[in-house]
Amino acid sequence: MREFIGRKGFTWFVGVIEDRNDPVKLGRLRVRCFGWHTEDKGEIPTDKLPWALPMNSVNSAQTNNIGISPTGLVEGAWVIGFFLDGDRAQEPVVMGTLATIPSELANIQEGFYDPNGKYPEVIDEPDVNRLSRNDSDKPHAVIKSKEDGRTKQVSVANDASDKWDEPSYAYNATYPYNHVKETESGHIKEFDDTADNERIHKYHKSGTFYEVQPDGTKVTRVVGENYMIVAKGNDVNIKGSCNLTIDQNCTTYIKGNWDIQVDGNKTEVVKGNVVESYAQDQGSIHATIVTGARTVNVSDNVTEVVGGDSVLQIDKTYDVDALRIDLN
Repeated sequence: MREFIGRKGFTWFVGVIEDRNDPVKLGRLRVRCFGWHTEDKGEIPTDKLPWALPMNSVNSAQTNNIGISPTGLVEGAWVIGFFLDGDRAQEPVVMGTLATIPSELANIQEGFYDPNGKYPEVIDEPDVNRLSRNDSDKPHAVIKSKEDGRTKQVSVANDASDKWDEPSYAYNATYPYNHVKETESGHIKEFDDTADNERIHKYHKSGTFYEVQPDGTKVTRVVGENYMIVAKGNDVNIKGSCNLTIDQNCTTYIKGNWDIQVDGNKTEVVKGNVVESYAQDQGSIHATIVTGARTVNVSDNVTEVVGGDSVLQIDKTYDVDALRIDLN
């Protein structure tokens, strides 16, 4: 009876997951247990193995949609657990996984293997993630992928010789201090506690990622579109310089007022046309107020078209130097 579970000890098992497609979606698993089930799938097919409940960690409530989804295990993984019903062995509970060093690929004809033939994908190396191990002879593919995808030689406005590069991936982990989670499709999370190289890294299989490097530098790369919606205010304070390079068009739409204050010099370089339009139907006024000197230098023609009145007020001298002036 369940109220006496463990009173006389537990009946343990070690086994291999052969099915995780739980029809009731509780995270249950079909596990073939060593010493309890034969490897002969003709005698005990995978679909005749009892469903095993996964034991969840104490930081996952696992009730009423609260907690961490118990769906991280895959076919071919080795697990350890116990039977709720003792030697009847029909109510298994999976407590955790056992990392191994696979020596052969899956044999789908026999039990104790992934019946889909997918796992293990590599043999003769530990199941522990390559980013955790950092073996020089077997680097993780994401290291080369991130380096190959780096953006380099980004130009800075007004200075063709001034360029910057995206920082390199700051990976330099030491086992066992890099704590890695990688999913089947290749999504990765790293929390690296390697001394003097502490990092946080979150990577999407598409190549989009962000990384917090050991010195606190944050690098973000978005390989697709990027959307940011802020429902209220947005305050940004940049203590150093700011370079913004846009390779294509940029549109800014401000529905309210736009105030710009420049305490130093302001330089604008426009290599094409400049068009400024002020909506007359809103009673708009274009006023230019210069408290110091102002110089206008035009190397080509200037045309001014005024549909209404034009007033020019000069409190002191006004000098015009021209070869010809036509007034109509």
